[in-house]
Amino acid sequence: MLRKIILYGMFLAIIQGLGRPAAAQVDSTSIRGFLAKIQQAYSKGHFLDFNIRYYYANADQPQLYLDSLAGRIQMDQENCSMTLAGIETIMTGGYAIQINPVDKSIYVAAARRTASANPLGMLDSILAHIEGVRAAVTKSAHEQSLTLDFPPDQAYTQITIHIDDKTGFIQRISYALNTARLVGGGMINRPGNPSPYGPRGNMDILFSDYRKGDFDESLFREDNYFNRIAPGHFEPVARYKDYHIYLASSNL
Repeated sequence: MLRKIILYGMFLAIIQGLGRPAAAQVDSTSIRGFLAKIQQAYSKGHFLDFNIRYYYANADQPQLYLDSLAGRIQMDQENCSMTLAGIETIMTGGYAIQINPVDKSIYVAAARRTASANPLGMLDSILAHIEGVRAAVTKSAHEQSLTLDFPPDQAYTQITIHIDDKTGFIQRISYALNTARLVGGGMINRPGNPSPYGPRGNMDILFSDYRKGDFDESLFREDNYFNRIAPGHFEPVARYKDYHIYLASSNL
């Protein structure tokens, strides 16, 4: 359940194909400053290593977690490796690669540098595509928070991003979800269809243990996973010799 919600795309689910362009109710100066602080922190964090953990609960029982997933992110500039529940996803300058040891598969796609990868561009996309979104930045002693409130018919009704005021690193992201819009109806509790999942839920992502990673740029080399023999022809390296490679498009 939680993995399905995560893979749905989080921010991408918000900015693609929703709503009509409209003026948003925002304090653009403080919001852009908030997002610029995040962008600067991660762009300067060379060989950054940190842990992430996802929690999901029904909205009416927020302290009762139904699902949780733990993972790790290693990143340097635009290169990133994330391991979550045993599945590794690698973003390089040329490819997006996903390694799934359960079904012994390697999915390969061309790297996409979209607006959503840039927090300032991400905000512009959200504000341009969803009518009625409201956003505000708040500050406390050691933390800044950006809260986005969405109309009730959207998949996400609220997102709050909490960052360390000193470092700019994200500490927590909290989502209020219309879960019924993110998963199939068969997974939602209703008469005649008992399920532990309600129509609305909360998801929290905790970021912890930021540190200088014990790795270098070789972590992001594509030849750790496959060799490109010819256009559209890839072969797994020896350690993945029994894996099948799936290409996301024919022009790789």
